[in-house]
Parts: sequence; C-alpha cells; structure tokens
Amino acid sequence: MKNKQSPQKMLLIGLLGAVMGLVGDFLLGWLVYPASEIPYAGMIAGCADLSYARMGLSICFGGIGIPLQYFAYKAIADMIRKGGHSKSAQLVHLGGAVTAVMGGAVHILCVVAMMLVRAECDNGFDPLAAGTLLGTVPDSAMQFVLWALFPFTAIFYVPYMIGLIAMFVAFVRRFTVLPRIACIFNPLIGIMLFNTVTKFLPNTPLVNSIAMGNMGFGSLLAFLGILVLVGVNRNE
Repeated sequence: MKNKQSPQKMLLIGLLGAVMGLVGDFLLGWLVYPASEIPYAGMIAGCADLSYARMGLSICFGGIGIPLQYFAYKAIADMIRKGGHSKSAQLVHLGGAVTAVMGGAVHILCVVAMMLVRAECDNGFDPLAAGTLLGTVPDSAMQFVLWALFPFTAIFYVPYMIGLIAMFVAFVRRFTVLPRIACIFNPLIGIMLFNTVTKFLPNTPLVNSIAMGNMGFGSLLAFLGILVLVGVNRNE
C-alpha cells in the first residue's frame, strides 16, 4: 500500500475532487431564492442574481473537481476486484469512468443553462411572470435543456447509478476486506439524504448551497468514510 497508486492516495484525490465540486456548487447556491409557490421556480429565478464571474468560477471548480473523483471510484473498484468479484468491480469502475468523462461536462452544461436564464433576465425577462414552472424558463434556455442538457445528463446518470448500486451491494456482501458498514458510505445515500433534509429547511444561502451540492456532499462523505475504514483496517 506504499506505492503511488495506494487506495489511500487515490481516495484522497477523489476527496479533493469532491471538495472542489462543492465549491463550484456553493458558488451557484449561495443566495436566497425569490419567493414562489411553484416548485423549483424560485431556484430558476435565482439565476438572475448570479454574476457571470461566479458562474464562470463554478465551471472551473466543478469541471476540474468532478472528474478527479474517478480516482476514488478506481480505488474502490480495485478493492472489490481483489476480493475476487470482477463484475462488480467493472460496474463501479465504469461509474467512475463515466464521472470522469461526463460528470464535469454535466456540471458545465447546467451552468451554461443558468447563464442563458441570466442573459434573458438582463434583457427584461421575468422568470416568475407567467405563474407556471415552464414560464420561469426562457425559450433559449428551454431549448438548450431539452436538446443538450437533458439527453446528456440522462446518458450520464444510467451507468453512474448502476455503479453506485454495484458499490453498495459489494460492501453489503463483503466483497472487500472492509466491514459491512462500509455500504452506508455511498454517494447515492448521501444524495438522497441531503435532498430530503434540505426540503424541510428554510430558504437561506447555506441551505440552498447544500441542496445544490447534494451530489458533492454524497461523494465527500462516501470517500471520507471509506478512507477512514481503509486506514483502520490497515492498522488492525
């Protein structure tokens, strides 16, 4: 475990990537959303309060940080492979590879969509004037979401989620030397947790940033928890 590709070092690189991704998400979410009774309408309208500088910085942090998470998935896949379960390892590795290739791109496309909303707002568009969710999105942004963001994101999510499920099953079935409790350190569990909790919290910059960064927090907790378990197991 002292070589350059040790699990600890790869998990640390992935952890750094998760932190960078969170910085990118906080740059987008750190604001109070305009009041609206329409779900998600306030978040969309909030794009008008984001500066282009903040959105540009978010692209840099997320576009670099999210692909770095691949190294953590590679470390986890290697541990599963050493346990003799190559199929599960391949699925986890695939999820990590898709994160490296497409995850950062999805983040960038999301920010571009937000930039389009902001540009339309600068030209007089009022996101909440129509009173419907569709009315909060200008046509230029809607076309971009329908024909670029949504298809690309759908392609990304399928192997990504399959990899996370395979990772959960591998730890539950003890395909590695780590204890079964390692299964709770899974980005999918973190995503569901933060998505659920933030729905019951007030409309504040911190809460909105946490909601925006639910995937980053999921990865952060997962990689940190597994890193600790690897260190504990190594010292036993």
